Amino acid sequence: MMKKLLTFAFALFSTFAFAQNFVSTSPENRKVVLEEFTGIHCTFCPDGHVIGQGLHDANPNNVFLINIHEGGYATPNSGEPDFRTPLGAAIDGQSGLAGYPAGTVNRHNFPGLEQGQAGATALGRANWATATAQTLLLSSPVNVATQASVDLSTRLVTVDVEVYYTGSQSISSNFLNVAIVQNNVPGPQTGASSFNPGAIIPGQWNPTYNHQHMLRHIMTGQWGEEITNITPNTFVPMTLTWTAPNDINGVMLDLIDLDVVAFITEGNQEIITGNQSVIAPVFPNQYDANVLSSSANDVLCGSSTDLEMTFRNFGSTNLTSLDIDYTINGTPGATYNWTGNMLPGETEVLTVTGATFTPQGVNNVTYSASNPNGQVDQNTTNNSTTTSFVHFDQNNMVVGGIAAGNISVEITTDGYGSETSWEIVDEGGNVIGSGGQGGTYQSNITYTASVMVNANECYAFKLYDTYGDGMCCNYGTGAEVYVTDNAGTAITALSGQQLSTFNELGEYFSTGSASGPAWECTPFGCTDLGSGNGTYGSEQDCFDAYVNDPASPCYVASTSVEENTQLFELYPNPAQDVLSVDGVFNSLEVFDIFGKLVLTSSNKTKVDISSLANGSYYVNIFTNDEVIKRKVTIAK
Repeated sequence: MMKKLLTFAFALFSTFAFAQNFVSTSPENRKVVLEEFTGIHCTFCPDGHVIGQGLHDANPNNVFLINIHEGGYATPNSGEPDFRTPLGAAIDGQSGLAGYPAGTVNRHNFPGLEQGQAGATALGRANWATATAQTLLLSSPVNVATQASVDLSTRLVTVDVEVYYTGSQSISSNFLNVAIVQNNVPGPQTGASSFNPGAIIPGQWNPTYNHQHMLRHIMTGQWGEEITNITPNTFVPMTLTWTAPNDINGVMLDLIDLDVVAFITEGNQEIITGNQSVIAPVFPNQYDANVLSSSANDVLCGSSTDLEMTFRNFGSTNLTSLDIDYTINGTPGATYNWTGNMLPGETEVLTVTGATFTPQGVNNVTYSASNPNGQVDQNTTNNSTTTSFVHFDQNNMVVGGIAAGNISVEITTDGYGSETSWEIVDEGGNVIGSGGQGGTYQSNITYTASVMVNANECYAFKLYDTYGDGMCCNYGTGAEVYVTDNAGTAITALSGQQLSTFNELGEYFSTGSASGPAWECTPFGCTDLGSGNGTYGSEQDCFDAYVNDPASPCYVASTSVEENTQLFELYPNPAQDVLSVDGVFNSLEVFDIFGKLVLTSSNKTKVDISSLANGSYYVNIFTNDEVIKRKVTIAK
């Protein structure tokens, strides 16, 4: 609900009377309101954010930003926040823009700089600075100023506006517009890594972006409140109030991060001047802990997850202690006795790692806070929050029966290969295989990779498109994605329309007990890796595959391995910290069971192996004539 009180005072006010007010009564140049049209799936929009912020920072108190999310690039995908507003759609619609990002500087037409057709007010981001510089040189017939506050208990926003006319105009009326913008709004953003990496913050999206100056509401309606007396020396004060909702389109309206931008227009187009101020929070209670939000990581197959809860000191005194409880699916977890020293309005994040739970499809987490500074909380309406997370296996979203060992990834890119990348991630969030990061894939090329996965574990295959338009249709045909295990079982197979319009696609799978092929060609010959990690079913199959390839280590192994164990002896076996070698040799190399070189030594009798972990290792012993291969176990 919005209320307003409008009163007028004319030139007969004395100079002394004006001294009590906060608007300037001296002639000033125009100030700039840059309305930036943007969207979360717009690759170059973060570049626009950087340019707009740069103009704001270079012209403090003279350039003010309103970021309006609108158009197709602002349309959220499933699970994404909706930053659009009907008020923003109308402003976007009158700009004449031809693409995103776009912006208007005081909704003025700058001939020759238009983004779209002649006469449009929309400008491409390369022209914002030029239009801003021109506008700041112009005199303004009117000044506007604001002072604003918000009661954190009632959520009542109060804005006091003062308008003072210093010059004449050729029109008969103006319109006062009062917009509410929100800062520090987390959400997804295509192009963030390339154009504004400094705005990337921790969060649930890849990446999560810190949005600024986002239009949330216009207190004076779509096109403002009319002022009919605009003669010089006219003073117009106005008080507006608005009870802020908890959220807009499901996006939390954080009362601490609000600004007000007021501006004067000629009709619904030309902006004459503007101003901006923070909306200062009012803390009505001494002891008030506000639980803002919470989140929990989705789980593939396990029974534990990490939780986060954000809380704020809404009290007028510093918060030094707080009791925080949580439950998962109704089962109480631990109670945390937080201590610290938070100023009024400050926030903090509580992280709970490894919280255990009994899995179900959708799991609900409830947080509650109490006893701020050991006192009774004076506002219990904001002390709790709920969130939920998904257990993929319980929702039948995990492909089972995948063979442990090598996972084959085959990706044929579309016409924009640099936009494509992929990862295989284990249950703990560790990336164990990837490709295409940093735009390294070329267009219309088939790339293959092999990733080793363990038995009896869960994994996620994630496919990314940085632009968000997918790998299909208008953006190139023939793209395909195939991921299979070493037995040929498909984990995912995507092509055509299945690859259209996405930022991220995921497929989840679990491996069974170790089985299947075990032999692999390694730098120490054809070796049984165990746990189903090899490619071949037998040592002979492995040798047959590589015996005719001189570049293969298995080719060397099949022709030059010294089998006379009496010539070289490694002891003790199992070994702990030192390995002794009997025989005349030049140097040796130690490999782990996956063929990774972990140690080299030219010591002729004793080799320090104290840095190696327990397990099986293979040793290549180099003489003048050949390579001798041995196996040793380390058990400390």
